[in-house]
Amino acid sequence: MTQFVRLAGIMILCILLIASGTLVSTGDELAVKEKKAGNTPAPPLVMFGGDASRNMANLKDRNIPANPIPGGPDQLWVADLGTRAYCQPIVAGGKVLCGTNNERPRNKRDIKRNADGDDEPIDLGVLMCFDARTGRFEWQAVHPKLGPVNDWPREGICSTPAIEGNRVYYVSNRCTVVCVDLNGFADGNQGDQNETFKQPTDADIVWEFDMIKEGGVFPHNMAAGSPLIVGDLLYTVTANGMDEGHTNLPAPDAPSFVALNKRTGKLVWRNSDPGENVMHAQWSNPVYGEFGGRRQVIFPGGDGWLRAFVPETGERLWRFDANPKSARYEVGGVGTKSEFIGTPVVADGKVYIGLGQDPEHTSGVGHFWCIDPTGKTGDISAELVDKIEKEAAGRDKVTGKPNPASAVVWHYGGADDRKFLSRDYSFGRTMSTACVVDGVVYIAELVGCVHCLDAKTGKKYWQYDLKSSIWGSCYYVDGKVYVATENGDLFVFKHDKNPRVIDELDIPDARDAKDFNSKRLIKRKQVEDAYLLHKIESEDPIRSTPVVADGVLYVATEKRLYAFGKK
Repeated sequence: MTQFVRLAGIMILCILLIASGTLVSTGDELAVKEKKAGNTPAPPLVMFGGDASRNMANLKDRNIPANPIPGGPDQLWVADLGTRAYCQPIVAGGKVLCGTNNERPRNKRDIKRNADGDDEPIDLGVLMCFDARTGRFEWQAVHPKLGPVNDWPREGICSTPAIEGNRVYYVSNRCTVVCVDLNGFADGNQGDQNETFKQPTDADIVWEFDMIKEGGVFPHNMAAGSPLIVGDLLYTVTANGMDEGHTNLPAPDAPSFVALNKRTGKLVWRNSDPGENVMHAQWSNPVYGEFGGRRQVIFPGGDGWLRAFVPETGERLWRFDANPKSARYEVGGVGTKSEFIGTPVVADGKVYIGLGQDPEHTSGVGHFWCIDPTGKTGDISAELVDKIEKEAAGRDKVTGKPNPASAVVWHYGGADDRKFLSRDYSFGRTMSTACVVDGVVYIAELVGCVHCLDAKTGKKYWQYDLKSSIWGSCYYVDGKVYVATENGDLFVFKHDKNPRVIDELDIPDARDAKDFNSKRLIKRKQVEDAYLLHKIESEDPIRSTPVVADGVLYVATEKRLYAFGKK
């Protein structure tokens, strides 16, 4: 990455080496007692995506404001953050947590005197905790920086925490998995007694697992994993990636995926399967699902492969290549091969996932997949390698052939050669996580297009261009779909169980480009009239997902955390 990563999963444990990179604990067997992942988040909002399915759909809350204007009648409170915020706010136990940086310090000790004699903020990663009812600041965890290559300046903490009981789990900017007490020091000092800071507004650290020290991980620009908790285990992606030059992978044998004991922070298993094939970095998150009675945890890798493992042991189950075999990765994003930024979703017995890249690489051809891994093992990709030929430039030209064991239900994206289009593909790279509800899936592209698809077939119902980059995801609640943009706009769409087909790009009778654009605008207006409820402007960019918990809508802009609800 050339400048910085703003993003919005990891773990490790020990002992027996199993077939190239998976370690299994030889200690007591860890029981995993979890509810089946579904569409309804566990109340209130305890991890990225709501629950272990990661589905951005809330089927519980009602009477959520449709026009949440900052400073308007539905605003309950607003709290200051730093100057960066990428994570999804998390709510539980009467608290709201959000990651940010230290550019607007809350503590005098986090300010330094610069060479000119002026005060300036110390660059730190920060996790802030607020009272959910009032927005009152309660405590914060602060983490020093690693340095630009591993921990890009002023980006803060990108990880969305997970909460279980009175424990908060997150990945710090220092590539450590951290467990803190949800109540801070209000209920005494829990776990680790050697915290540097122990004031009432400091975090009470229970344990911390250093993925660099313990696993040899080399995080590229930022560790951004949002932990998944299933039973006694915590799972995350490590961010292991390239060095500053983007052509050398310093630690190919370091784990890409880890599993920790959530109570102790001890490594349970690790996996390094992406190995030397990591293209850039690894900033996505794992998901949990049960298919045909078989529990599995699914990890997106930096090589563009999705992999499933037995949750307790890390034993390999299946793998899926989300890129066509002919795709090529090019440094800087000019190629056709991508990794994952968005998180896989499990809904209705299927897995939904899209490909993306570092947002600084901008857009390019993308692919969005629906797969059904029920009863599958081994390679379940759409294609297998047919042949590899050498081109004149010395590069490999790979040709694929259909895979008879494929788990693909449908695929959306790829080439689009219709006349007068502004690009030659139908779906671009995405940083978003899918929202699946009522047989409809909403997925956004980085460049700002929201796509509404049939969740069973992949048929497109409609798309709408928000005219600004989308870093977060579409979020369903109370019959509405919320999605925010880098311009600071919050769009609210009406959800329809039976959407109309309004394809603004399907204009076969267009005489020329001018006629095409004229008719396209007519169809865009049809989508607006049918589905767009409100567009709300804010002062700051929004690079996160609006979420709802306990009847309150939380929107994190770069600088502020808003709470909206009925008073």
